[in-house]
Amino acid sequence: MNTQGKKNKKKRNMVIGAGVLVLIAVLIFLYLHRGGFLPSAPAVTVETPGKMSVAQADPFSLELQLSSLKENYYPAASFSIRFDPAKLEFLGIDEGNVVISSAESSSGTALPEWNVNVENSNETGVINIMYLDMTGGKYAFSRELLAEKDNVLLLLNFRLRGSVREGDILELNLEDAVFAAVDETKSLASNAGTLKTINGRIVIGEDK
Repeated sequence: MNTQGKKNKKKRNMVIGAGVLVLIAVLIFLYLHRGGFLPSAPAVTVETPGKMSVAQADPFSLELQLSSLKENYYPAASFSIRFDPAKLEFLGIDEGNVVISSAESSSGTALPEWNVNVENSNETGVINIMYLDMTGGKYAFSRELLAEKDNVLLLLNFRLRGSVREGDILELNLEDAVFAAVDETKSLASNAGTLKTINGRIVIGEDK
């Protein structure tokens, strides 16, 4: 093989090697960001149910879900969810399965007591939900208290109003979400881009 041929072969090998390295880097990135070595990014999600019948008469619940938290303690949390009060009646909330720390409990954990004004929510079309630990950290959220999956912060209870029609799409938009730390620089907030939010929607289908 002449000198030029050797140079071309070496060049091809370098290109192939670089391509393999890029492929490996891409695979590692996808693995890390799909629940591999690293935990998923903190996100709050309003559950989107399957298509709902226009004749749905019974109240129903949607989950407000949490994917993860950073390695800090969060003694306060708040969420603002906008909905259409002409189509949906907000009935209140029920407890989820995400717990907070509690020295008084035998298990060392307790369920948070969320605060919400149901009447005001239906008047304004915005559900403002808040949890506040007045001790500043004794009863706090933390990543170590989360399960690997199925982390339900709370249940949002609704009823379809009589004005709902087939084909309606009822949006449930998370306008604000915060997990506040004692050190404000470590807080997670949707407005700051450190906490992702995923909105929910209810699609109204035909009468079954």
